Amino acid sequence: MSNLASLKQLEILVKIVECGGFKEAGIQLNVSPSAISKGLSNLESQLGTTLLKRTTRSLTLTDAGQYLYERATQLLLDIDESLNTTAGFYNHPQGELRITCSMAFGYTQLISLIDQYQKKYPDVNLYIDLNDNFINLNECNFDIALRVTSNPPQNYSLRKLASINWAYCASPEYLKCNGKPTSISQLENHRCLIYPGLTPVMKNVDGDGHQQSLKVKVPIQANSSLVLLKAVLQHQGIAYLPTYLLGDHIRQGDIIPLTLDDELIHNTHGLYALYFPCRYSNPKVRSFIDFMFETLQPLPIWDQWMTDKPE
Repeated sequence: MSNLASLKQLEILVKIVECGGFKEAGIQLNVSPSAISKGLSNLESQLGTTLLKRTTRSLTLTDAGQYLYERATQLLLDIDESLNTTAGFYNHPQGELRITCSMAFGYTQLISLIDQYQKKYPDVNLYIDLNDNFINLNECNFDIALRVTSNPPQNYSLRKLASINWAYCASPEYLKCNGKPTSISQLENHRCLIYPGLTPVMKNVDGDGHQQSLKVKVPIQANSSLVLLKAVLQHQGIAYLPTYLLGDHIRQGDIIPLTLDDELIHNTHGLYALYFPCRYSNPKVRSFIDFMFETLQPLPIWDQWMTDKPE
């Protein structure tokens, strides 16, 4: 097989799978759908096996096709990495940087950070995937995964970019109508907006030192901190939220953080950049991770309200 032809055919296979069709793959590669179809057919003919089962409505990889797709994806990435580095890419960040990030952090903070980054590195283009599901970097074509977690995975290289604080909070209007609690036990008298699995289980300690779960009113449960933030802004109750969602609202006076049992914030999570060690030598990856760390230390902008002097 011609090495040049083989690489082109592998790229065709990868694009068909990524784009979900011949027409879309052709647009990405700037060739006609018929050229895409011919390239795939030639590859299957040379290999003596079917790679894609094709119907009028769907494309499905065979076992052989799945194996080759995974290997080809990594091979093409390695070739691209090698060529870019050889061309002097090591000293000049450029090209597409692919990042996956959680919905809430990406929506509220990442775009502003990217704006600052691209002013410093204008030749880097960003592809952003906002997704709260765990992304396996072995299976997806991303350079960096940004994750807010209390338990970062150990099967990747990682760097902690910032501590993530949490706070109980409510709107001034809600507190005016319902009173301002000063302890966890007083939340029994309030509407509590809950994120299952993330909002702490609310307990009270009795005079004998025994813990008892509080019987709180829970008008809303949601698996989205953005939804709970919206509910807080609409005066619907008290929520426990990450301060990267709250900083601007606290400074504007739309939200008040609550000191309960003498605790204002709870430092339980971190923002981590996950990546493969071999990718860190690429300057677009290294420069972004370094930029994020330098920008978010020692105190991220969303937490600077904690150092503001009272007027």
